[in-house]
Amino acid sequence: MNASVLISEVGPRDGLQSVKAFMPTIDKIAWITALHAAGVQEIEVSSFVPARLLPQLADATEVVQHALKLPGLTVMALVPNLKGAQAAIAAGVHKLTIPVSASQAHAMANVRKSREQMIAEVAQIVAYRNAHAPGVHIEANVATAFGCTIQGEVPEDEVLELACALAACGADETGLSDTTGYANPAQIRRLFRRVREAIGVKTGAAHLHNTRGLGLANCLAAFEEGVRTFDSSMAGLGGCPYAPGASGNVVTEDLVFMFESMGVRTGIDLNRLMAAREALKRGLPGEPLYGMLPEAGLPKHFVAASTKDISLSPGRSRKAGNETRTADGAGHDLPLAGIRVLELSHMVMGPSCGLVLADLGAEVIKLEPIEGDSTRKLIGSGAGFFPLFNRNKKSIAVNLKSDKGLEIVEALLSSADVLIENFKQGTLDKFSLGAAQVRARHPQLIYASLKGFLPGPYQHRTALDEVVQMMGGLAYMTGRKGDPLRAGSSVNDIMGGMFAAIAILAALRERENKGIGQHVQSALFENNVFLVAQHMMQFSMTGKPAAPMPHRIAAWGIYDVFTVRDQEQIFLAVVSDTQWQIFCESFGFDRLYQDPAFRTNNDRVQQRERLIPILRDAFSRYSAGELAQRFEASGLPFAPIEKPEHLLKDRHLLDSGGLVPMQLPDGRAAQTVLLPITMNDRRLGLRADPPRLGMDGPELMRGLGYEFSTIEAFRREGVIFATPSASSNPS
Repeated sequence: MNASVLISEVGPRDGLQSVKAFMPTIDKIAWITALHAAGVQEIEVSSFVPARLLPQLADATEVVQHALKLPGLTVMALVPNLKGAQAAIAAGVHKLTIPVSASQAHAMANVRKSREQMIAEVAQIVAYRNAHAPGVHIEANVATAFGCTIQGEVPEDEVLELACALAACGADETGLSDTTGYANPAQIRRLFRRVREAIGVKTGAAHLHNTRGLGLANCLAAFEEGVRTFDSSMAGLGGCPYAPGASGNVVTEDLVFMFESMGVRTGIDLNRLMAAREALKRGLPGEPLYGMLPEAGLPKHFVAASTKDISLSPGRSRKAGNETRTADGAGHDLPLAGIRVLELSHMVMGPSCGLVLADLGAEVIKLEPIEGDSTRKLIGSGAGFFPLFNRNKKSIAVNLKSDKGLEIVEALLSSADVLIENFKQGTLDKFSLGAAQVRARHPQLIYASLKGFLPGPYQHRTALDEVVQMMGGLAYMTGRKGDPLRAGSSVNDIMGGMFAAIAILAALRERENKGIGQHVQSALFENNVFLVAQHMMQFSMTGKPAAPMPHRIAAWGIYDVFTVRDQEQIFLAVVSDTQWQIFCESFGFDRLYQDPAFRTNNDRVQQRERLIPILRDAFSRYSAGELAQRFEASGLPFAPIEKPEHLLKDRHLLDSGGLVPMQLPDGRAAQTVLLPITMNDRRLGLRADPPRLGMDGPELMRGLGYEFSTIEAFRREGVIFATPSASSNPS
């Protein structure tokens, strides 16, 4: 099914006006922010009515002012009359909703005006809008369209007549509201069909209640009649205080789940949506919250329609948005689809963390300085850093020293699940982007800090992979005595990024249960300590320190590199008594096998000075290839001594899909290495080549609500880096 709907969240107005408790303004703002972060595109944030009537909504202007800062959000408010409309327009709302009751009895109870008077009121509001704010959208909804708790039956012909009158007086759209929860699916189909036949494209939203358990069934009936906008309320809050017994809006979480499971896109992330309930709980402690989905959870293997594609920038290599490209071209949905990650990192540790999440399907947005990540320009041993650790990511280049640049970052944070950073302690605090600062504004966010040291006496030191290898014992264990040697790869940077990814995955899982994000940390030094922990444990248990690897007493009798014919080298190992028997039989070493000095592995370890020279002499007559063939046939451990460049032609990597071609940002071709895991028997592949600097910025900004003209102005001002063609309107 290739369809989408707009879910208009009315909880902050319809829900809060119906509860006795007063939600503090700061909690309202946090709730609205969380809804926006979940992907809700339209929110009825308040109602402009006298405070004496609805004191719960007395802070309407302040709430609107905050909501207007959320990029891409349509800010909507209910107004009962011209005075309310004037106040709402002055506050800056994008859309007005005006309820007009089809039931005369309800109209008098609700606004103390007849149906005819309200039609005239709507006409006045339209005239004021046309004169003062022509960009504001007006939706006039027919309330009590399906029945009234005061009047009883409301004739359908009167509902139709009212809808036509509202459309005729200038309302941009006219929807139908089941204010009292009386409707059934047959009514919904019949009345929406009649309204659509009468006013056509001006047919507006379905505002339906679940008072008698038919909310979702009625929504489905409306959808089948062509309705594409649905009002709902988080946790089912709401109902009209002037319609006795009318309660229970359709639960947003359940409605979104229904559509997404049908393949109808809502643009809303269900996990983030359910996490937003925590903000509601904090603001209304003890208030009953409803919803079947929050109670039961998402089904296993559920894939939402809105997460089945992650769009890429125009001109970017496109590999089935949210699928993996493997050596055979096959693809499958990825586990982190729908998770948005903002990566403020550089060098290796942070990007390696982002790489893991990106390969698993997250949308990872690499936020770079205007001049680009420094690893883009590295030569020598660092030349491969950027292309290796930045595939499957998007790039936006922003000047953080600009207030406008920080506004862009804040907008991205509002839609993000995770932030990754690996800057020096205190650096991001200068931009109000430190962990405590960001999490105060975005409590659902998981903030991952990748540092040199976890909090403690060393935390302010500057660390590098080599620094922590030296102070963490790894260099001592790798080199010969008196000659410490760093490992031949950025092991702590890469593994530190991996451990951070593990922490992020755990935090995402915990957020599903508790609805709140957290600050997670990973560090080079502690990662290095974990790598040498086996040697620390050895000392704790035996009191004997571990010798550097070149001088160690191996745990196995045969476990060494042998130089063989033509000065080739090969590593050979025999690590059990069973393997010793196989080894001796394969090479005809009957005398060695019968020698009691070599009977057990521990015997062979003690006799290494005698055994190894015998084997070196015997193996010198073989080539490395011959020994490899013999060991492989016998199932014994062996390894040729290869250089990294040789692995680009390794038959196992090529045949198993461990290497895939990619295009570098400068247009050259290269082979890259995939993560060493499979899921559903497939490798996690390449979906997007390493991005050119800032190539996704304009598209991301358009998704945040920025106009083409603003994006181009920001480019000229140096707020962002983007090519002129990317920041201009393609039309």
